[in-house]
Amino acid sequence: MIRKALDRLIHKYHDYVTTFRGPTGALPRLLMHKEEHSLRVAMEAQRVMIGEGWDKFARHLGDAAALMHDTARYLQFHAFGTFRDSESFDHAEAAVGIIQQQGWLVEMTEEEQYSVLTAIRLHNKPEVPPSVTGFAADLSHIVRDADKLDIFLILEQAVNNGTLAQHPEIALGGLPMEGAPTPEVVEAVCARQPVNYAAIRVFADFVLIQVGWLNGGLHFKTSARLVQERGTLKFHSKLLKTLTDDHSGIDRCCAAAKQFLKEKASIEESAPCPDEKAG
Repeated sequence: MIRKALDRLIHKYHDYVTTFRGPTGALPRLLMHKEEHSLRVAMEAQRVMIGEGWDKFARHLGDAAALMHDTARYLQFHAFGTFRDSESFDHAEAAVGIIQQQGWLVEMTEEEQYSVLTAIRLHNKPEVPPSVTGFAADLSHIVRDADKLDIFLILEQAVNNGTLAQHPEIALGGLPMEGAPTPEVVEAVCARQPVNYAAIRVFADFVLIQVGWLNGGLHFKTSARLVQERGTLKFHSKLLKTLTDDHSGIDRCCAAAKQFLKEKASIEESAPCPDEKAG
């Protein structure tokens, strides 16, 4: 995909988002947050792709996939008033349908379309299936890593600026803010297994899901190094310990994540991370 074709695709995407603006011309607040999130995920994807040495052509496809990964969120909230897939539809699968219906990828080859749509379809799944290989798998991991990198920052910002109470949807909404994490969640995180969302009982469980991403959920070395430089695990550990006096499960999970990140990042053997302003 050449740069001009990518610019046309981006323009079409923003035109689509505009259709969800209200009478005043503004997006509803939660949809505005989703649009901003998508733009930041594209920037995070650029940082990771540059750090991993991807060429410009591949980065253009990564840009497209990252920007469009949450395309269906606008329709989801407009139609159902929620971002919960369990109460509406699988937003990743729906995004693929919308993109195909809108014809945004007509300038791509079939192989490029397959890779971009696969990355979007898989961004919210527990894992990238072994049957997905080659560039499609790599692109899927880019979008998944970039999505997580921004979600980490969303939680941190919400806690630090005090807006978490105003926007409980950031943390699934309605979870008790205090209490020790559920044992089932602790064991899943320590074992690098997907967390059963039905087991989530308290806010600490939600935070531990993100610790689980830090314990095996990041695919690229650059992603691991970025969260280390940003102190992401330290923030999550500190936050968790304000929620309960029982730190045993928290300490186990965080120790496992710390070891994974150390092994994944291999800072001593790697080139410097791309500048934070990249992308």
